[in-house]
Formats: sequence, C-alpha cells, structure tokens
Amino acid sequence: MKLGATGQFPHGKLNADDEGALNMAIAYDEAANVVRVDFGKPVVWFALPPKNALELASLLVTHAMRGKL
Repeated sequence: MKLGATGQFPHGKLNADDEGALNMAIAYDEAANVVRVDFGKPVVWFALPPKNALELASLLVTHAMRGKL
C-alpha cells in the first residue's frame, strides 16, 4: 500500500482544505520506544467517522502496549 493521498473523497469533500483520503501506517519502533504514525505527506488535519476513529484509537493502544512504560 502506498502512503499518502489517494485522490478519493469517500465522505465527500468536507471543506475547501480537504485533500481527500489518506493512507497511513502505524508501527511500534522498538529502538526509539515510540509509536510511529507515517502519513506519507505533510498533514495539517484529518477527520474520521466515529467508527474509524475508534479503530485508530485501538491501533494506537495496541502498538503502545508493545512499548516500555
């Protein structure tokens, strides 16, 4: 999967700044002990439907639990 803009607007264009859907990657970086989120491009904002926001939160928690607290 290529990271960054997809050129699609699955929920319609939300406003004039909306650049469309974005593929991103989430991973735990053991060497740095951080959860890394890579958007594949500079991002000012992003919006998610509630279901997808919960899925993102779950992914972040899952990767964070791999880290050293």
